[in-house]
Amino acid sequence: MDDWRLLNELRYLIYLGNGLQGRGQDLNKLISLVSKSNDIELIKSVLILKEDSDSLSPKQKLLWLTSKLRERFYPPLAADIAGPFPWNDDLSLVNANAHYCYERPLKRDLEPLGPSQCRDLENCSFIASLISMRNQEVPFPKIRQVNEYLYHVNLHFNGCDQRLVSVDASKVPTNEKGYQLSLVSDHFVDKIVEMAYLQVKSGSYTTNGSNTAIDTFLLTGFIPEVRSTDNISSLQEKLRCFKSGTCLLALGTGQHPANLEKPLMKNHDYPVIDVDLQRGVLVLRDPLYQSLHLQANVDTLIKEYEQLYISWRTDRLFTFEKTLEFFYNREKCEKFNTVMSKQLFLLENGSNSEQNIWLLLESHLQTEKSIAYLQELPKNVLSSTSPPHEGACDIGLHLLKLKMAAKSTKRIFGHSSTSNAFTIHLYSNSSSVDIGRLSADKCAKALECEVVNLEQCYMGSPFYCKSPTFQLEIVHPDNIQCPLNLQLLSEDYQDMVNLQIYYLKDHSLQKPIFADPNYTQQRYDKIFVPLLTNVRYKLVCSSYSNRSKHCYRLQITSSDDQLSLSHIRIKQIYTQFGGLPFQLERKIPYEMNKVVIPFTTFTNTTCFIRVLPSVFSVLMRMSLTVCDACGTFLHGTQFSQSPAPGGMVIDSWKCMGPAQYLLVIDVDQLKSDYTSFHFIICVGSSKKIMINERYC
Repeated sequence: MDDWRLLNELRYLIYLGNGLQGRGQDLNKLISLVSKSNDIELIKSVLILKEDSDSLSPKQKLLWLTSKLRERFYPPLAADIAGPFPWNDDLSLVNANAHYCYERPLKRDLEPLGPSQCRDLENCSFIASLISMRNQEVPFPKIRQVNEYLYHVNLHFNGCDQRLVSVDASKVPTNEKGYQLSLVSDHFVDKIVEMAYLQVKSGSYTTNGSNTAIDTFLLTGFIPEVRSTDNISSLQEKLRCFKSGTCLLALGTGQHPANLEKPLMKNHDYPVIDVDLQRGVLVLRDPLYQSLHLQANVDTLIKEYEQLYISWRTDRLFTFEKTLEFFYNREKCEKFNTVMSKQLFLLENGSNSEQNIWLLLESHLQTEKSIAYLQELPKNVLSSTSPPHEGACDIGLHLLKLKMAAKSTKRIFGHSSTSNAFTIHLYSNSSSVDIGRLSADKCAKALECEVVNLEQCYMGSPFYCKSPTFQLEIVHPDNIQCPLNLQLLSEDYQDMVNLQIYYLKDHSLQKPIFADPNYTQQRYDKIFVPLLTNVRYKLVCSSYSNRSKHCYRLQITSSDDQLSLSHIRIKQIYTQFGGLPFQLERKIPYEMNKVVIPFTTFTNTTCFIRVLPSVFSVLMRMSLTVCDACGTFLHGTQFSQSPAPGGMVIDSWKCMGPAQYLLVIDVDQLKSDYTSFHFIICVGSSKKIMINERYC
């Protein structure tokens, strides 16, 4: 027993911790001890642990890290090497039924009865699964009796077909007449599996409802598919599959609006135990009564039932299964309304023949219900999230069936309404079919930015030049015109956004290319924009919003299949101060038509000067000049210009230092009632400069 305790300690360190952490001697000691042991189970377990300690795969690590459910731990361990101890101190199931006030060991039913539902347990879907499995002689979950009342059971969930569930059969709720909260069956293992099922599903004898397809998956790993009875295609084919043993079938009445004919019940599942292909008749069994058999044809099936549950036998349909685990962070994946921020995958058929491929998305179990699905990425990857594929619902399992041509690929995205861990099961009949992660930058060029303290920077505002700006260039060996699709997304769905294109050197933002003054809600698109290669542009992102914080995502794709994404270069740039490292911003009050601002440099430097009036007017005329200390003109703009959206700019002026200079702003045709009129001066420089203290 002490050897098993030490083994579990080391398992915890290797699989859930950061390695043996100085306990390597304990592992070597354990290996030495078991080499002299006759306990085959212990020997096998230690050898597996030694192998994993040498090279633990990320997949194994993740399977162990996703073992927790409702404060209980279900490790990925085969029942026959799990050892004599459970991984949870408390194995009890909560009992809220006051009629079952006693606790007795689980009893064996001696009468030759098939599994039937206990009337005080709402788990008809689980009983229907057991009936189907018994009917088609499907192997049961692996069970290992550890001591008189302790059993280890392996179930399929959280990406593993060997999740260890330990069952204590010593204290089962029992009423005064000796009846127990347990199904009726002459197979004792049915009762043990039911207790394991209840522990995983709810930790209680009160279940929250389920369906036969997902319960069968929990017990067998068979692929679940749920279809509405009013939209069942190829029903006859499915009946033939049942007859050939490639699937299990069940029907559910659901919340049926019509008055069901007795003995049918609402929210009740009925397993199919036989099919008459000639007459198209299904024979069903009621989980509550072993002797009650019902019949349904196509007409009654649509009239009386809402769901058809199909459990596909993977071992008879496919030769290969591969799995891929991932975590879906909803906050990150839903930040912007675009498929490009989802989890993306590349599905490849590397074989020389067409392949039927099934992808099963398995949500790892959690208390919160969610809708999760896989779907093909639309050709226009800049689209918002597509409506869910048929069959996507809140059962935690979603099946996507695909047909792929030889040597072809498909791009897939995953969506979930909650943050969770997931496993993708890929089924195919070729070892050359595979699935892997797909980076979003393989589908579109994208950059995200977050800006704060940014208000009223819409077009027409004096602060428009402060808006987040990106540099765009198509680097190509030929000077040609290439069409691009541009998209700007805001995190805030109420935000009104706009995206304008300028040449990089248009510092005054005077000549937008393909100008569009309109703002659109949360998402702004410019489709099929013809741009020249090897020319630098800047993209100005603005918001018609008073919020001071904005989160943007810029996405770009090519409209021309001949243009690779690698040709497209984008980066965020900071143009308010000309991209120079030393920056000064001053608010200068307007007092007369000429404003003179002295500034000093102590060394040679390059300057960028931007002057923004607080009010734009078509009547206003301004000039901007730089003079030396004696008033001699050195550099400047024409007086006839009126300020553009980016103000007036002096770019890349090289001044010699040490020296003092004068920045002169001349204004004409300004109305005298602009009492609150002022200038915003933005000066960027490669070396530090000083502005007269009066303006600090």
